[in-house]
Amino acid sequence: MSLPTRDFLDRTADHWAYIVRREQPAPSLAVFLHGYTGDYLGTWGRLPHMLYEEADAHPPLDDWDYVFLGYRTGSVECCLDIARRLATELAKAHAGQAPYRGAYARFALLGHSLGTLGIRQLLCASVLHTPATLLEQLHSITLFGTPVNGSPLARFGQWVYPVSDALRPASPQLRMLKAWTDSSYQPRRWPAPRVMLGLEDQVVGHKFADLVNWAGDEPARLESLGHSAMVKPTGWDCTVVDYLRQALAPLPVPAAQ
Repeated sequence: MSLPTRDFLDRTADHWAYIVRREQPAPSLAVFLHGYTGDYLGTWGRLPHMLYEEADAHPPLDDWDYVFLGYRTGSVECCLDIARRLATELAKAHAGQAPYRGAYARFALLGHSLGTLGIRQLLCASVLHTPATLLEQLHSITLFGTPVNGSPLARFGQWVYPVSDALRPASPQLRMLKAWTDSSYQPRRWPAPRVMLGLEDQVVGHKFADLVNWAGDEPARLESLGHSAMVKPTGWDCTVVDYLRQALAPLPVPAAQ
């Protein structure tokens, strides 16, 4: 294996890690956001280090830089808190502000579990969009293990983590977010979120995929994986890397009229 051609900047206290081309930053940034009680790096298993060591040998991954964002679950009370965290980083990355080494014009958003609700909240909360053209700069949206109707396990964490209330099945906060998404999608539109659910997912399950439809989503895809395993690669030939390649692939050129 050749020496890495990227730098790996890790700020543990900030729940933030950045994988950037050493010579010149890429024009586009893939943003990863973990879920309930997750970790900005640990949630994704070997993926951050695989990208650091070998992304430039695997098109189209070589055309992107990467940032892994996080938060302490006990510090967020609702999906809006997570959306603000994400919006702050996107604004800095777009402007090329420190600690980013360049200004990014395109973004791919990839979330897991609760993090997917933070992404959904950002999409419809236009007051958080900096720049105002944020939706136009989104290349793709990928949601792993998204709680389309909450999680039956949320009740076990409600006394420790306030945000657990948002994850209760059919919770008021979840219903409000879905209604907000449905009403916001028609006038603004964003790239169709690609939703991946797991057949072995015992946390959010998959049985509501045919009953609870979120505006703009592609039909949910069902893989034979559990809630945690679905985002932890076993190597370059695995499901999560397949989804990452799809998320970062060049968009098709519109046919001439």
